[in-house]
Formats: sequence, structure tokens, C-alpha cells
Amino acid sequence: MADVEQIIKTNPIPEVQDRNRCAVANIIMNYIHGSRNRSVPVDPVAKFCENAQAVTRRFLKDNPNVYVVRSDKGNKTVLMESEDYKKKMLELLQDRTTYAPIPRDPTSRYERLNNNIVRRIRNLDIIDDRTAKQLTRYNAVCPRIYGQPKAHKPGLPLRPVVPNITAPSYNLSKFIGKIFQQSLVSTYNIKDSFSFCQFINNVTLPENYVLISLDVKSLFTSIPKSLAISSIISRWDEIRPNTGICLDLFLEIVEFCIDASYFKFDGQHYQQIFGTAMGNPLSPAIADWVMETLLDTVVRMLNIPLPFLRKFVDDLITAIPISELQHVLDTFNSYDVHIQFTYELEVDNKLPFLDMLLTRHSNQKVTTQWYQKPIASGRFLNFRSYHPLSQKLNMAKNFARRVYQLSTDLDDREKAKIIDAQLQLNDYPKPLRHRIANRMNEHVDEHQQQPQNLEYTYRRIPYITHLSNRIDRVLQRDYGSIRLAKYNVRSTRELFTMVKDPVPPEQQSNVVYIIPCSNCEATYVGMTTNRLKTRIYGHQTHYNTLEKLLEQGSDANDPQIVALGEKTALMNHSINKQHRFDLKKVKILDKNVNAHTLQFLEMGHIASNKNCVNKRTDTEGPHAIYAGIIYEIGNINKIRNRHDTQEHTHTTTQNSR
Repeated sequence: MADVEQIIKTNPIPEVQDRNRCAVANIIMNYIHGSRNRSVPVDPVAKFCENAQAVTRRFLKDNPNVYVVRSDKGNKTVLMESEDYKKKMLELLQDRTTYAPIPRDPTSRYERLNNNIVRRIRNLDIIDDRTAKQLTRYNAVCPRIYGQPKAHKPGLPLRPVVPNITAPSYNLSKFIGKIFQQSLVSTYNIKDSFSFCQFINNVTLPENYVLISLDVKSLFTSIPKSLAISSIISRWDEIRPNTGICLDLFLEIVEFCIDASYFKFDGQHYQQIFGTAMGNPLSPAIADWVMETLLDTVVRMLNIPLPFLRKFVDDLITAIPISELQHVLDTFNSYDVHIQFTYELEVDNKLPFLDMLLTRHSNQKVTTQWYQKPIASGRFLNFRSYHPLSQKLNMAKNFARRVYQLSTDLDDREKAKIIDAQLQLNDYPKPLRHRIANRMNEHVDEHQQQPQNLEYTYRRIPYITHLSNRIDRVLQRDYGSIRLAKYNVRSTRELFTMVKDPVPPEQQSNVVYIIPCSNCEATYVGMTTNRLKTRIYGHQTHYNTLEKLLEQGSDANDPQIVALGEKTALMNHSINKQHRFDLKKVKILDKNVNAHTLQFLEMGHIASNKNCVNKRTDTEGPHAIYAGIIYEIGNINKIRNRHDTQEHTHTTTQNSR
């Protein structure tokens, strides 16, 4: 309801809003009533999955020492001992040339420095108020590092990843990164596999030249800050037209975004003192600029002509005489001692690159075919998965188009076999597999004929069978320029181990919370976009003021106490009933980064909670059309809570026996 309401509000006409609210509310109410009476046939696959999920949960609960994590590549799932995982992470963090332990959390300091920089560029009229507000942070949280096992390497080494989305400098890093992206006009970058396929199939190599790919070892964490700065200075003429920031201030901001790379693991804070962090949105842009400068320099240093040189992030591909292999490798590795390359030569005239296998023929022409690395699991969107059918069909069609267009040295029958095998692996029915494989040409033509200049705004709603698609069809009548992206509410992600250090509830922001009364069954529901502890501190401050006034002999009619009671329903209940809410038992009910959606969620929780002391005005936000649905949700919650209580009592009795 909260997601749909944000879509409905994009139309400024009240009549259109109410018409769509009525239609959506009617669909949701019918779904709620229908789900109670509908006799759903038992799907053996769904039943198997539910049983497997229950067994998995039970196993993981009984074996907390087992970690379930995603692999770095290949879409594989890795099970490993918790102690083994922690040992590998600590071994990574023992590298004192890259990481240094620090005694305390530096978030507040970096937050202050970030906001000072934003204030300076705003005062220079380089950005407007809206951008300044987006770049300013007041609720940052220390990033948590985690490791992804490299399942394709012996010993399962971990790749360190630091999600910086909660970091103080995250938005500023994105802002500077966009300037880099707008400024770079690369002669080496590969846009995607399709464009490279089209290019390489028109290349004829010189005699005695062979294909070779080069890869940088841990590119992001290998880039010295000094090298990044020198690349910016040398190419400043390319950057200057895309920003009003002067060179000195621009370098200062870049240095700050690089230096503000820190994280927490196992209760200890660390600073990254070398390289750029995996997870920092500025890191890919810096890496791109450094690699661009590196390639320009190396090409001039080589004493052989290269027929072509292309790169995709840190993966390079070119062709060289086999006799010049060592010279080429030494030249690339001589650019900087920290940026070192490994290479892979063609074998039997074949070389894998991206998701293609390149084949060099006797006439020195190069052809391609779709390729899957041996480490790949072959898993993609399973036909039995809890996703809209349209998503599964589009995924299958796009996969078929990919195989068809990238495989220039296979006939249609061979391409159809590849498509059929991969779709069968992911449980796609045989008739559907054949239909997709046999219509590859048709799908390619359809794709090419589609107009490319259509612009849509994408909004998200959860995918719920028999409900989401109906809502989608209703909204399309008045919101044709909006496309709904349906996200999954049932995912195996919840079975994966949370290997990152948990963020304490009091440090979380953009939350709806509930506080119980210590003296009765009443509760108070609130929301805050700041840290939860800041909001709770505000409640505690009101309590402290109340206690001080009561100690001075003031009664409930005192103007200052009356004013306190008007601040929040929590204080009003505390003053009138002489009760106190237990601020230490605060619980988070909901989270959402959108403030308007968060406000709707708060009002929904208030309306569906019968024991709330919140004021009537706190629930005026949801339109009256939703009242019946909110009432039904409240009843469902009561039944669930009663069922959970009975189940807990039964389990406790069984354990006692």
C-alpha cells in the first residue's frame, strides 16, 4: 500500500488519485477475503521447497558454526565453518600496508568533514540547495566489511567488500564519480559484449600474432592515492568542462573520499590506508581514469604495434607476436610497482574473454561464441522461482538473444542446443524451451525494431501472486509513463548468513518504532529519519524535564507540563495516566529510505495497532479508502500474535515435560 500510494501521488489531479485508490483498495480487499476462502491446489514443487526451507532453517539453527555465503563469481553458494571464515578475514586485515586498526569509530568526524566540504561548494554556488541537501549526511553509520569466497581458487580465499552506502562520504563520492564518468571519452573501453562482438568479428590480425588477455591483480586496492591524483592533474582539461569546482578543491574532495575508507569487523574498527575501497562508488571511476592513463603510456612505450587494445574494467585484450610476450608483460608491469598484471594466452587458437570464446582462424580472422566459465553454476532465474512470469520469459528471451548474437561461428542448431540445455538446467518446461530456441531470429528482429527513445519512470512494488499484476493493470490506465518493477518478497537471501557486524537498533535510521508502556498494555508508535538513539534521547529529555517540574511541585495543570503533553502522545499518556514508557525496550517495526513512504508505514502501524496511544491526527495521512484494509491487517496481526503465543506456550510445556 505504501509503494502504491507513492505512485498514485505522482498524478496531481485529486480525482485521478481517488479513482485509482478505490480500484487498488478494492483489489487488495478482494485478495484478502479471497485468500481465506480460496482452496489452493497443492503444488508438489512448492510443497517440496517449503519442506526443504524448513529443513534448512532447522539445520542452520542447530549448527550456528556453519556460514552460508555467496561466492565471489559463478553464482555459487558456499558453506564454510564460521571460525574458518573469521580466520581468513583476520588474515586479510593483518596486512598493515593496506589496513590499520583504529581505536574508535571515526564516523562523526568524517560526517563533519563531509558536511563542511558540501557547505563550501554550496557557498561557491557550484551546487544548488537540493543537491547540497542530498550530499549532506547526519545519520551515517560505520560500514561493515565482509568477504566473498573465491570458489574458483584453491583454499577459498576471500575478496574483501566494504558496502559504503551508509558511510558519511557515500553521496559525495557518487557526485564526484559522475563527474569522472561524464568527462571520460575512452578509446579502449568496451561498452558491452555485443559491441565488442561486432568489433572483433571484423578484425584481421597480422601474421604470427596471437590473442592475449591481461588482468590486474586486485585493481581497486592496488591504486596508490598519488597515482590517482597525478592522473587527474594530467587529464584536468578533460574534467574541467564538466564541473565548476577548481582543481585544488576537486583534488581535496577526491583525497577526502579516498581517505574516508574505514569499516568495522568483529567489533574492531579499521582504516584502509592504501588503495581504494571495494564498495566505494568513486573507486570504479578512479580505476577507469588510472587505467586510461596507464594504457596511453604503455602503448607509447611498446616497440610493437598493437592491432587493437580493449578493456573492460581491469580486463584487457589485445594481440601480440608470441616472441614479444615477455616484453609486453614487463612493459605493463613497469608502469607502477603496485599495479601488476597477469596474462592468459590463447590455447588451440581459443581465448575466453567476458562471456565469449574467441577463436583465431588460419586466415587470422576472429570469430566468437557464447561462453560460460567452468566456475559458473549455470543458475539464473529458475522457472519455479517466486517471480512474475513476464520476468522469467524476458530473462529466457534475452539469454537466447545473447547466445544467438555472440555465437558467430555456430549454426542455428548448435545455438538451439546451448539455449535448451541452459534453460532445462533452470527448470524451464520443454515446450517453452523449444519455442524460445526456435524463434531466436524473430526475437532478435523484434528487439532491433523496438524504438530506443522511450522514457519511462520505474517504481517498485512487491510481487504477490494474483495481486501485483492486477494492480499493475489498473495503474496503467492513468500512469502509462510509469513501469512497475516487482521485487521479490520471498527469497533464499534470508537463509544466507549475516556475516557483517550487525548495526545496533539505536544506530539505525529511517525507521518506524514501537515503545511499550511499563504500567499497562499501551504502546507508542513513532518514526524518525535520524538515528533511533537521537529520537529516544529526545523522549528521555522530555521525561527529564517532566521529572524536574514535578520535583519543583508543579501539577498536571501547570502550563509547562501541559506544553510537554502536547509534544507527543507518549508524553500525554505519561502525564495523564502517571505511567512511564520503557525506552530501553524500543523495537523497530519497519524501515524505508523514502520519508513519505515511511510516514505512510507509521500511520498504517498506528491504525492497525489497537493499543496505540497515538493521537487521531497521527492516522489522518492514509486516505479513508484504506481504512477497511488497515482494519483487516489489524485483525490478521491479532490472530498471528495469538497463534505465536499459543505455539510458544505449547513448546515451553513440551520442553518442561
